[in-house]
Parts: sequence; C-alpha cells; structure tokens
Amino acid sequence: MIADEFTDDARAERAVEAVEAGVRWVHLRDHNAGPEAFTSSARTLVRRLYSVTADVTVTINSHLEVANDFGLGVHVGRRGPSVMTARETLGADALVGYSAHEHVEAEGDRTQGVDYYFFSPVFPTSSKPDQPPTGVGPLRAFCQTAAPVPVLALGGITPERVPVCREAGARGVAVLSGIMNVETPRAAARAYLRALAEYA
Repeated sequence: MIADEFTDDARAERAVEAVEAGVRWVHLRDHNAGPEAFTSSARTLVRRLYSVTADVTVTINSHLEVANDFGLGVHVGRRGPSVMTARETLGADALVGYSAHEHVEAEGDRTQGVDYYFFSPVFPTSSKPDQPPTGVGPLRAFCQTAAPVPVLALGGITPERVPVCREAGARGVAVLSGIMNVETPRAAARAYLRALAEYA
C-alpha cells in the first residue's frame, strides 16, 4: 500500500491499521513534506510498523538519504535520483523500484537494475484526476516488456479489479485511495488481501 501524506498523524494511523490487518508492504510518500518533517515522520512510522510485525517491507519514495539512513528500500522515477544512483548508494541487496507511466519506460539505461515497477494509472483515480488512465492493454504490454521484473498495477485499483490486473501479468497491486481514503482501512486492506489470495 502507498501511505501517501503519511506525515499527517491520522494518515499514518491508517497505515498502521492496514499492517495490523495483514498488509506486508508499505510505501511512504509525501510530496508536500519538507525534508525534516519527512524524516521525522518516517522514523516514527517505521518504528510503529515494525512494532506490529517484523515481517513488513517499507520503501521510501524518492528520499534516497532517508532510505539510506534507515536501511530501507527506495522508489524513484523520471525525476529525482536514478536507479543507478540508488543502487550505488544503497547497495546491491537494497529494494529499488521505479514508477513507469509509458510502455517504453521499461527500456533504457535509467531503469537498469530495478527490482520492480509501479505502472500507473491503470484506471481513473482521484489521486491523479488530470492523468488519463492507460487501461489494461498497456498494462499487459508493459508487463511483457518488463519481464522478468515484477510489475505492480497502480491507479484506481479496487478489490474487484485485482483479477483483471493479475490476468494482464501484474505480479500484484499497489493501493492508495482504496485503503488510505476510507473510513475502515482494516476492512479495506482485508478485502484486497482476499482478492489477491483468491487469484494466487
């Protein structure tokens, strides 16, 4: 799940509830937070997540120095540090992801050595209302180009849409609004986990 705007205490709490419900990967993102707020909030939330279970993967969006300081993975894209820079900073064993929006982005030097992709937005999403969705066809094409690197479908993913994303070749899904913007994040997280388990 993508814990967007996690520097807000109420939203950080939703991430904790999702992990309590069984989510085992939390991606920390907040485009509007300054460096100090991002670092401080990340330190607090990571500690809380690990207090729920040691079996949780935490990745940091773009803030390479925070990922390095905390010994976590990092997620990059067209802007900010490259995959190569992230790999050189964090080491060969670190988890490094890349945000892809175009079919051709699976190619080229910028993504060499990436461990996984987010591909978005597959469906219309409130978090990116001005960005048109790609649909399932481009997701399928991207998964084929990116193979064997796993792809996680992102953008407008509901539990009901999990099967079509998996059938298109996505290894899994990344969810933001479906967990972070609902009144019952635990129940929502369990619904996604059930959908994934039913397809496995």
